[in-house]
Amino acid sequence: MTQEKQSLDLNNLDHQLIVAAMANMAEKGMTPHQIFELLEDIKRQTFHSLAEIRRDAQ
Repeated sequence: MTQEKQSLDLNNLDHQLIVAAMANMAEKGMTPHQIFELLEDIKRQTFHSLAEIRRDAQ
């Protein structure tokens, strides 16, 4: 995979799963602000593990 910036592609199953999870959180009562705060926390807590997974995949 290239280093180019990725954009939302709703034909991509991975992107669909992320959006569906966000929609599910909203349906359960979370505000958009809370959802995006959670996404930021998820990014912080998973960054290093994801980088390691990518290195192992190469």
